Amino acid sequence: MFKALKVMHLAGALKSKGNAQEAYSAVLELGRLGNDKAIELLIGALDRRDGVTRSAARELGRVRDERAILPLVGLLGDESINQAAAEALLAFGNKAVAPLIDVLQTGNGHARQAAAFALGELRDKRAVEPLILVVQTDDEYAVRTAAVTALGQIKDSRAIWILVATLRMRDETTPERQAALEQLRHATTLAMRKIGDPLAARPASVMDAAAAVVEQVEKKVASAEVHPRLIGDLKLLKTEELVEVLKELIKASEEISWAKLESREPMLADYFKTYEQRFSVAETIGRELHHRGGTALMKEVFEQELNSYASIGNWWSGIGGWL
Repeated sequence: MFKALKVMHLAGALKSKGNAQEAYSAVLELGRLGNDKAIELLIGALDRRDGVTRSAARELGRVRDERAILPLVGLLGDESINQAAAEALLAFGNKAVAPLIDVLQTGNGHARQAAAFALGELRDKRAVEPLILVVQTDDEYAVRTAAVTALGQIKDSRAIWILVATLRMRDETTPERQAALEQLRHATTLAMRKIGDPLAARPASVMDAAAAVVEQVEKKVASAEVHPRLIGDLKLLKTEELVEVLKELIKASEEISWAKLESREPMLADYFKTYEQRFSVAETIGRELHHRGGTALMKEVFEQELNSYASIGNWWSGIGGWL
């Protein structure tokens, strides 16, 4: 009876407008009580969207009642309180990973950035591919920066190729975006330093040098007999990126024709030098396009993007129902 009356009194205190001291005190007391009604009131206090909300988020993280996870996730899009919400979610460990990944894919910029921060702190391997996709496709540099930082914290070697590609991004055309790009590059270098080179063991002194990591990895890519964009999971590439590789392949084929006419050696990248390599690139991309949209997508790319280049059509002849 006494507890019920006390909770009623605290519920009234929570209705105090503004950052009233009685509301803060009520939040702390509800956190100490920790019963079902107290949890419900703390979750309700999240709707205030003020300093009391931040305090309630911290208490919910301390109590770790799973009913609070989704309400806390819902705060990540509000810049004024999302840090408190993200820190509270860390207390739930791997139970918060799936909701955070969902926000990473669907939330606004502030929410995606906060989710990337939390996923990095949680260091759960399930977040690696979603974070890689963010680094490749997100239109906000701040979100990309948070994602590469998270990848550096998780230390999964699957991220190394996209981090190398990030360092190769072209400069921006405005001072503001260039400054944001430089922050992304700096974060990427730090992330690579943490992950190290996944292809070879090296002394600790070398692994501590981000520049050495980049140099070693780029040497591996340059000497590989496969196009660097095709290393790793093709599902992480946009269709436009796959088309660009096909266009490079067409240029290589045309270079071979010109070289024959001019009686000289063709100038080709290592991954285009043999017929088998060129065929493999065309077939690999063709199969990925077929997986994404069947022969309809293949035909669209073939006719609209590749001007019905005959060699590509021949190389695709064994894929699905391609004719």
